[in-house]
This record gives sequence, structure tokens and C-alpha cells, in this order.
Amino acid sequence: MTLLLGDCLMTLKTLPDNSVDSIVTDPPYGMDYQSSWMTKEKRHKKIANDKKPFIWFLYDSFRILKDGGALVIFSDWKNQETWKSAIQTAGFEVKSQVIWNREAHGMGDLKSSFGPQHDVIWFATKGKFSFPGKRPKSVISSLRIMGSLSHPNEKPVSLMKELVSAVTPPNGTTLDPFMGSGSTGVAAKELGFNFIGCEMSEDYFNIAKQRIES
Repeated sequence: MTLLLGDCLMTLKTLPDNSVDSIVTDPPYGMDYQSSWMTKEKRHKKIANDKKPFIWFLYDSFRILKDGGALVIFSDWKNQETWKSAIQTAGFEVKSQVIWNREAHGMGDLKSSFGPQHDVIWFATKGKFSFPGKRPKSVISSLRIMGSLSHPNEKPVSLMKELVSAVTPPNGTTLDPFMGSGSTGVAAKELGFNFIGCEMSEDYFNIAKQRIES
């Protein structure tokens, strides 16, 4: 396991070309997100770099990914086309849209919007890719984390295990440039994959390090 503290725009430059088998990540979508699950005094700070879709890491990601590798990247419905265009511009081929069914809806506009119960995920490849196992389905159901979160966008390990295992070959290495509280790293470790994670917040880095190394 390789854990890197710092801005991914800098830390990714230290990684060699064609060195990882998959990239599975949850970047700042461009939502200016503020979690409202806890009392105002205890809420997490807003996600850094979340005013606009934070797409700039995609170019180094393409360089680092091996030929035949895969990118799995969370987005949201409002900015999904911006993300799709940026992924393609960086050199990837967008192959599928995957839906995470969170099984329980969130809050949002309670009177004039449908209750949000899904996230959008783009699946893209570099070169000729083949799934290492069974062909996965495009809808994944995994209950979102309820109650207290260690990160405002924390994803369940069960979900990350499905995504990482779907696109990473045996003994492969997966990269998460936005490690957050470390769910992707925990998933990779439990599945027996190598993992590289980047995180710019020292607080979240320490949480992720403890979770992954415990």
C-alpha cells in the first residue's frame, strides 16, 4: 500500500507511466457540497475544490494507467456530461454509465424534486480492456452509510469492493487520487490488490491510513 499526502495534481506527477491497472475514484463533482446529516456545529467542512468539476487530474491519470486499464469515476447527474467530455478529452474511451442505487434516498428539495437515491458513475478504458471476471451489471445496489460519516462523501466499502474487483486483474494495482477516508483502499486491501491513494487533507489522510493499515 502506498499512501501519498498532498494535492493529487502534484503527487500524481511522481508516479511512473503505465504503472497502475485501474483507477477507482470519487473526485469533487462540482456540487459545492455541504453535508447536513449532523448538527451545524459538527458538520464536515465543504469538499475542497468542489465549486466546479475538478477534472485536471485526468491527464496524469491517463498517463499512469496501463494500456488495457480502466477508469471508474463517480459523478452526479447535474455535471455528468461535463465529466464525460473531460474523460474523453483526456484520452479515455467512455464505455458505460453505471448507477449506484443507494437503497435509501437523501434529502434535497423535499417539495419539488424526486428523492435522490442514486449516484452516477462513468466507466472508461485505455486501449483494449477486458473484464478480469464476470461481466458486471450497470446497476449496483449498496446501502449508503447512514448516520455519522468520517468523510462527507464516504462510500461504503461493499460498493467499492464491487467496483474495484470488476475492473482490476488479480494481483493488480488500483489508484485513488481522492482517497478521502480510505474506503477504496480498504476494499483493495480486503480483496488482495495493491493500492495507491492520494489525499490532500491531513485529517482525512490520517483517518484513511488508520483504516487501511489496521
